Amino acid sequence: MATYDEQIITILARAGKRGMSVKKISMQLYNLNCTLFSTPDFDEIHKCVQQFLFRNSKKSQSLFCREAWGQYKLNPNSARAQQLVLKFAETHEEKEEEKEDDSRNSSPDMSLSLFDELF
Repeated sequence: MATYDEQIITILARAGKRGMSVKKISMQLYNLNCTLFSTPDFDEIHKCVQQFLFRNSKKSQSLFCREAWGQYKLNPNSARAQQLVLKFAETHEEKEEEKEDDSRNSSPDMSLSLFDELF
């Protein structure tokens, strides 16, 4: 359960200011947890998402706020949500910088092929 909670927070942090519907959050959570050997029950995940978001969006300073019917986003008035958005933005920028560095530092493959002469 704790991993579902963390994954829901990550999904909504990626969604940004627009937020996301409960169904879309459930589908992304389902896809994150599907593996070759185990498939979670979608209805169970959907119920967990609904309950988690409902519990954590009741107060004005809650982590989430309800944008519309069935639509949630990180609460911009919540200090914890603002910290999560900043943290997510920093890690996203670091990953982008690493990708740029990797693309700059990558050199073409200059190794000799052993099989060129066979064909």
